[in-house]
Amino acid sequence: MIVGFPERYRTLLAAAAIVLAGLLAYANTADHGFVWDDASSILLHRHVQDPSQFTQLFREDQHAFGRGEGNHYRPLTAASFMLDFALAHGRPEGEPETWGIPDVRPFLFQVSNVLWHILAGILLLGILTRAKAPAALRWIVPLLWVTHPLHTQAVAYISGRADPLAATFMFAAVFLYLQQGGAGRKSVAWTGALLFGAAALLSRESAAILPVLLLLFAITRPHLQSAETSPEDSPVSVAPPLHWGHFIPALAAGAGVAVYGALRVTVLAFAPVTEGPITPLTQRVVEAFQAFALYIRLLFVPTGLHMERTLDGVPGWVALIGFVLFLACCVLLVYCFRNGHRRAATGMAWFLLTWLPISGFFPLNAPMAEHWMYVPMAGFWWAIAELIWAKLPRGRAPQTAFAAAAGALVLAFLALTVDRNGDWRDNETLYRATLEHNPESIRVHFNLAVTYEDLLDNPVGARRHFEQVLALYESREDEEEVRERFSDDQLESYLSLGRLYLEEGRYQESINHFLVLLRIEPEGPYGAMAGEAAFGIGRALLAAGQPGEAAGYFDYAAQLRPDLRPEADMLLIRALPGWRSAPLEGLAEQS
Repeated sequence: MIVGFPERYRTLLAAAAIVLAGLLAYANTADHGFVWDDASSILLHRHVQDPSQFTQLFREDQHAFGRGEGNHYRPLTAASFMLDFALAHGRPEGEPETWGIPDVRPFLFQVSNVLWHILAGILLLGILTRAKAPAALRWIVPLLWVTHPLHTQAVAYISGRADPLAATFMFAAVFLYLQQGGAGRKSVAWTGALLFGAAALLSRESAAILPVLLLLFAITRPHLQSAETSPEDSPVSVAPPLHWGHFIPALAAGAGVAVYGALRVTVLAFAPVTEGPITPLTQRVVEAFQAFALYIRLLFVPTGLHMERTLDGVPGWVALIGFVLFLACCVLLVYCFRNGHRRAATGMAWFLLTWLPISGFFPLNAPMAEHWMYVPMAGFWWAIAELIWAKLPRGRAPQTAFAAAAGALVLAFLALTVDRNGDWRDNETLYRATLEHNPESIRVHFNLAVTYEDLLDNPVGARRHFEQVLALYESREDEEEVRERFSDDQLESYLSLGRLYLEEGRYQESINHFLVLLRIEPEGPYGAMAGEAAFGIGRALLAAGQPGEAAGYFDYAAQLRPDLRPEADMLLIRALPGWRSAPLEGLAEQS
């Protein structure tokens, strides 16, 4: 790429180019706000806000203070948020119960995301350097990777940090594994690789694929291919035989993953596994190849990006295209390995192996997601660039033309990334942009409704989207199995609509929505919501001129939510000066 410079200076220049490209790609995220899961990851997470609770992060779900505990064990990701919070805000004053939502700027969190992403790109450069990739490709591949718009969900979204953080540690582990030299130097490097592998696993669960990557590099040994000549000109046939010692890091990392897996299904299992309908294997295979075809398209033409991707409406024949593309990748992998294209084979195997866990062959919570390509994409561009470079005609002109074309692609990706970042500016922008591509996403409609109700004081917008949530649930009951119980989003939509209709003076509609929540078991986890609904019915009846009936609902509300008793008494005293509270008999039968 730059002739006449010693290799170490060329590497430094390539690293500087990666830093510059990363900063340019994500500079417009500096003034973005907290969105989506940032609330449960940071703003509501009392342990993240309190450095004295550092060790507690290793014993809990990442969203322990969100809407019900999930099963995301990412303590180092939470620890990185803790560090950012301490630098940006410090420890809130008073007892944790009094903290509320802190007034903290997201600037430092956004900068940290970008820096982790850039660091991952620099480590990818290090892997290519130790694998003896051609000098030009050490620039091209990391720059394509760093600027690609598919990464915006992992970088422009603060809670997406788990991807760049885990990738940084994974790339560092591979980089150290490729250390050459004596046994002592290798032992130190391989120990460091295992430590980074553990850090990756504590940042994101998908890092469990690292032992497979280390095994891949042990088998392919890409550094044995000459850097600037084609395989046909390289003495690959005299490569030293494999030794069992090459597999020690992969085996040790695999043992670590096994221990991690055992802990995750026992002491570190934070939520019960919910039994849902099992998708038939044939359907999963079809959907996996549909997703594969779409991923390949997005790698080359990353337009129409959004965070709520489904396969609804995708024609069945797309699966055939995906299967053909997958088969082509497998054929290329075999061809490259058999013909000495060690680095191209390594890159293609990297792509396929890291795609497999998110392919959909195994049950997942979504058919596909853009940020799942964060690690697989590195192998993809490496393989493609190596294949093209190996087939270029001899001479400086073809190589310069290829570098220029790659540079143009980097600039195009850069522009698309800057544009896509705008969707992550705030909650309203994100949800509205997502609904343009997926107008039937229940959770996005629900989150937009909550944003309008709680943050933007837009009751009309909130009501419209809460109503859409209930309408979508009703339509899906006809298409799928009839639901035996309400979902959290449904119940909260009924509750919020009851409140909104009450404020608009639509008392009967308000009561109808509140009554739905009185059907649930009051002693269960939704008892507090039932109490609030009963209180809302009392307010509606009182406003409609029926204080006697209101009194009974107020009393029932106070039984479920004792904290509502003072406000209920105050409302009744104003309406009925001689009122004294008494239980309403038969309320359960009426509701």
